[in-house]
Amino acid sequence: MTSEEFFQFVDTDHAVSLQRDLSTRVKRIDDANFEPRFLCGMDVSYHGDTAFVAAAVWDAANKKMVETATMVNSVLTRYVPGFLGFREGPLLVRVAEKLRVRPDVFLIDGQGVAHPRKFGLACHVGLALDKPTIGVAKSRLYGRSDQGKILDPEGEIIGRIVTAGNRKFYVSVGHRISLQTASDLVEKSIVNGHPSPLRQAHLESIRARQGGPN
Repeated sequence: MTSEEFFQFVDTDHAVSLQRDLSTRVKRIDDANFEPRFLCGMDVSYHGDTAFVAAAVWDAANKKMVETATMVNSVLTRYVPGFLGFREGPLLVRVAEKLRVRPDVFLIDGQGVAHPRKFGLACHVGLALDKPTIGVAKSRLYGRSDQGKILDPEGEIIGRIVTAGNRKFYVSVGHRISLQTASDLVEKSIVNGHPSPLRQAHLESIRARQGGPN
């Protein structure tokens, strides 16, 4: 499949079928010798039908930002709950391609396999980029919470809850990473109550929306 085909929204029936088919391609294990250093957070903010997209690369070894990238783009797909990947996925792939630093893992503001069809935004992006990807959401879309875990109706663990102060982050696999490693990386990236790469990406997207410098 081409990158565009991962995000082709015809109608909800087609989208459901595509997500279910693609969910079988998601790898929930770490790559061999996986020792990530550069974590890239990605986020989108909006003004009407215009999207302001940002990526921020954080060096986990030195705990500092090393690169950011932004872009402005029209939104072609309307928002439908459960199908955010079709709306934001192509935007996130494009901003990732602007980076000079090659991230080892991407943190996405959205769901991974903690999704009704086990294929949220982070899975769309992970397969399109073919890179380790983590979904880090601020709310639970699917499943139930149980002692820091997110369980699907059959009792399978599909996510973990990472707590930072009074904030909760709902972590799930996007692609090419284990849930344990994904949770550990999110925890290690937390600075002042937020996963630092995602926080910086959010701030960059807001700055772009307000017309500030990149």
